[in-house]
Amino acid sequence: MQEAPSFDTWTSIFLIAVAMGLFLFLLIVSGKNRKNYPIAFLMLVFSIMLFQYVLYWTRYETVFPYLMLVPQVCYLTTGPLLLLYFLNLYKNNIRFNYLLHFLPAGIMLIPNIFLWMKYLGWTDKDIPLLWSVQNPWIFAAHMGFYTLLIVRLVHTNRSKTTEFLRLRHRWATTLVSLYSLFLLAYVSFFILVKLPFFNNQWDYAISITMSFSIYAIGFFIFKQPQVFDGEFYRQLFIPLQNKKQSFEQSLLNELYTNVTNYMETKKPYIENELRLVHLADRLGFSTHLLSKVINDKSGKNFNQFINDYRLAEAEQLLREASDLSIQNIYFEVGFNNKATFYSAFRKKYGCTPTQFKDNAAKS
Repeated sequence: MQEAPSFDTWTSIFLIAVAMGLFLFLLIVSGKNRKNYPIAFLMLVFSIMLFQYVLYWTRYETVFPYLMLVPQVCYLTTGPLLLLYFLNLYKNNIRFNYLLHFLPAGIMLIPNIFLWMKYLGWTDKDIPLLWSVQNPWIFAAHMGFYTLLIVRLVHTNRSKTTEFLRLRHRWATTLVSLYSLFLLAYVSFFILVKLPFFNNQWDYAISITMSFSIYAIGFFIFKQPQVFDGEFYRQLFIPLQNKKQSFEQSLLNELYTNVTNYMETKKPYIENELRLVHLADRLGFSTHLLSKVINDKSGKNFNQFINDYRLAEAEQLLREASDLSIQNIYFEVGFNNKATFYSAFRKKYGCTPTQFKDNAAKS
C-alpha cells in the first residue's frame, strides 16, 4: 500500500528555500535594474525545480502531477540566464538573437504541454520527445557547456588592477562556484545511481545545492544590496572595518572616472530628455548609486553636472560655428529652452551667449 504524502525535516527545509527563492525573485525584479533580471529568473527556476523535488519526495507529486516534467525545462534555462547576467555584468553587447539560447528550453516545453493536455483529458496521444526528458545527460551536457562559456568569460574579464575589478571578479567567481557545485551534484547523482551502495536519499544533494545557492545569494542581497546594482562601491569581501572609508572612496573615484569617460566619449548630455534613470541604466548603475557618485565627486547634483557638459559644448560651438543661431546651439547641446540656457550660461561665463559669440568673433 502506497504511503500517504507527508513532509520530513529535509523537505520542510527545501520548502522554506522555495519561499526564499520566490521572495528573492520579487525583491530583485522590484529593484528596476533590468540587468539583474537574469539572476531574478534564475532564482525563480531554482525555486520551481526545488518545489517539484519537494512534491516528489513528499509523494504529493501524485496529487499535483502537473510539474512533473517542468524541471527539465528549468535545467535548460539556468545556463543561458547565468551567461546573460555575466554579459550584463561585463557590459558586453547583447544581440537580439540571444533568445536562441532559450530554444532548447522552448522545445522541452512540448512534452509538458502534452502532459498537461493528457491530465485535462484533451488528448490521449503519446507524449512526444519523452526520450529526451528521460535522458539526464542531455541536461548535464547543456549545463556543462554553459559553465565552460561562463568560466571563459570570467577568465577573459579577470582584471584585478583596481579594487572595483577585484570585487567584481570575486563576486563572479562566487556565482560560478555555486553553479558548478549544482552541476556537480546533478552529474554525481546519475553516476552514483548505478553503483550498488547507492542510496536514493542522495538525490537530496541536488536539492541541497539549489537551497544553498538560494540562501547564499539571499545572504549577499541582505548583507550588501549594492551587489545587484551592477556596480559595487562598498565593502563586500574585505572584513577589516578600518579599511571601509578608504576602500569606498577608492571605488567612488573609479566609478566617477567611468562616468566622466562615458560622458566625454558618448556625449549623452546632448539628448534633450536625458534623465538620471536613463544614464544610470546605460552605465549599469542604480539611480541611487549614480546620484551618490556624482554628488560626492563633483559636488553637484545631476542637472548641474549634465549642464556643465552642455555649456562646454555650447562654448565650443559659439567659438567655431558662427553660422549657427543661439537657438540652434542651445538645442544642439541638450537644453530645452532659452531661459534655462541663458541663466546657466550667464552664471558660468558672466555674460550672455550672444555677447560671448560676439567677443569670440572679434578675437
